[in-house]
Amino acid sequence: MTGAGPIREARTGERRRPRVAEPRPAAGRGAPWLERYATRIRWATWIGVAVIAIRLIAPRPDGWRRWGDAETALSDVEQARTAALMYYQAAGREWPAPGRPGAAPRGMLAFLPGEVSFSRARYRLAWEYAADTVSGARVIGVSVIGDDPRLAQTMAQRAPAGMPFVVSGRRFVALIASAPGR
Repeated sequence: MTGAGPIREARTGERRRPRVAEPRPAAGRGAPWLERYATRIRWATWIGVAVIAIRLIAPRPDGWRRWGDAETALSDVEQARTAALMYYQAAGREWPAPGRPGAAPRGMLAFLPGEVSFSRARYRLAWEYAADTVSGARVIGVSVIGDDPRLAQTMAQRAPAGMPFVVSGRRFVALIASAPGR
């Protein structure tokens, strides 16, 4: 034996790696496209699945804004109803005269708290005083006219129990009182 070293015999049960005829190319130019970008494709797939799941579970931001507008509008309506009832008691059982949308009736301003506004960025309050000329029946209420076509429906869903209201298109009307005719 000349410098070649001892020859080892394979033990039984010893694992040997199979010989590969040609070594695989490194993940570079010679590798197929799918192998080169497999990690990126996996990440993009997971991100896509996560985005879809979030969109299905969480409401959209415009829904959040609509919910906030509905809460603010319902608070304004409730405070305007209270102010109208106080005006009615103070004015000798007379309701304020109808006005234009976005403006509070004249005599009712003194009874409204400072944070209530009849004109907001995305909706307006209007004092409703409808009377039938034949029978004399009246319906009195505060309506919310919104820029968002679904604001009235959102308000109807979030309205407190016991608040009588009517929804008609973009208009949510909280009823305050009604009086029969003659």
